[in-house]
Amino acid sequence: MWTTYEVVKSQDLRAVAIFLDQFGLRYDRASDLTVEIRVHQQIVATGSLEGNVLQCIAVDSTMQGEGLSAKIVHYLMLAALRQGHTRVFIFTMPEQASFFASMGFRMLVKTEWAALLESGFPCLEDYLAQLESVASAVPATKDGKVGGLVVNCNPFTLGHQHLVAVAAKQCDHVYVLVVEENRSVFPFAVRLELVKQGTQHLKNVTVLPSGPYAVSAATFPSYFSEEETAHARAGASVDATLYATHIARALNVRVRYVGTEPYSPVTAIYNHSLREILAQHDIQLLEVPRLEKAGMAISASHVRGVLRAGDFSALGQLVPETTLAFLQSAQATDIINKIRQTTNRH
Repeated sequence: MWTTYEVVKSQDLRAVAIFLDQFGLRYDRASDLTVEIRVHQQIVATGSLEGNVLQCIAVDSTMQGEGLSAKIVHYLMLAALRQGHTRVFIFTMPEQASFFASMGFRMLVKTEWAALLESGFPCLEDYLAQLESVASAVPATKDGKVGGLVVNCNPFTLGHQHLVAVAAKQCDHVYVLVVEENRSVFPFAVRLELVKQGTQHLKNVTVLPSGPYAVSAATFPSYFSEEETAHARAGASVDATLYATHIARALNVRVRYVGTEPYSPVTAIYNHSLREILAQHDIQLLEVPRLEKAGMAISASHVRGVLRAGDFSALGQLVPETTLAFLQSAQATDIINKIRQTTNRH
């Protein structure tokens, strides 16, 4: 009875954004696909797909009970499957979580601000099994203190190295999860390798990929948005809760380490949420003062700014030798050229 249409015209996308406003939802311009259902030329239902994340699913109050949400979800899931995704996520309002659970989605996290569900495979349980396998191979110590970090490292700097070193000094073992979401100018494979190289001298540190379960488009979509703080708290609450209830438990992490955040409002909100939520699960959050050079905190954004300006002489004071060697290699040429052509946050 109802036909789902793909939205391609800019004026129609603006209409979708206006429709979503009444639900307190913000249309994400980075969406790969947006669909709508109309009655008498008026939008009554919509939804979007970004990668393998279903989002902004909304139905007009006058059309509740007509099965439009299910129709939108089914269309988007088929689209995701055609794109090669065998697993999809839904990031939604908490009051909608039970509806999507009734459609077969598995509830991962539900907070006051948002909920995250998934469908398909591999799933969270598979990822946790991998983490537990890694943790089981680490020699146990009596009352051992286990630390954890989640880092993007775009690229790996002396500041990151300092943070990991502090954790390694204070803990029997440290697990560093490198954000796997490929939305940064330095690709995930490069970032992961630079972190491994830059921490190889720390024998009690294990570097692992985060999967889609830490600071990803699914768990924390606002982290990668230019429109920084508007919806950051919802994503931060989901990401922090997922880490506390699943990832930290699998790795036996009792202390989460972060650097102090003087620059990014989104990361500052995230650190605040971490402190509140981790404490509820008896996990300590330690904020380590940023390593500074000439009175300025060393950050990956600072390094990218130096690369953008072509000031290679300053790099040695900002990144470890392993990162510097990569930046001076032919492998980094395309990345540096991309940095010079953009001013993106990531």
